[in-house]
Amino acid sequence: MFNLWNFVAYQCAWFAVILGAAHGMAQEGAAVAVLVAAVHLALRPERVELQLIGAAVLAGLLVDSALVVSGRVQFAAAWPQGLAPLWMLSLWAAFATTLNHSMRWLMARPAVAALAGAIGGPLAYLAGAKLGALTLVAPLASLTLIAVLWLLAMGALALVVPHAPGMPRAGRQPA
Repeated sequence: MFNLWNFVAYQCAWFAVILGAAHGMAQEGAAVAVLVAAVHLALRPERVELQLIGAAVLAGLLVDSALVVSGRVQFAAAWPQGLAPLWMLSLWAAFATTLNHSMRWLMARPAVAALAGAIGGPLAYLAGAKLGALTLVAPLASLTLIAVLWLLAMGALALVVPHAPGMPRAGRQPA
């Protein structure tokens, strides 16, 4: 049941953040994502959960800042300038809450996680662009770069999750 809540909570955070950024309410959307992460940490107070959020936010900072610097993606409500916007980092924090729960099955398989990132990452950014939260400059080139960066990010996160202190070995779900 927790995995279902985890999945639904992340989807709510995604829509709040994307629609918030698209409609000039990036801070409000980010607040929803931070709330989702905070509730998750209250329900799952294990230190590893906070570590996973930190790892994902770092990955998001690198991925989305690379997209900004490359000029391939222009985020709405872009602050700070030249880096990933804070609202995107809040989304990465909410995303991290799924890594050891609703997406645990995927994280136990790094190659599959990387492939899922290469497909799912560009689809999420394309959806964000359609909803007005970002602009893909030269869309094909942008989506290709996003695919490569998400392949690397998800592969790296999948390697971190099963080896994080206190985590069960791959194939065994936490209680």
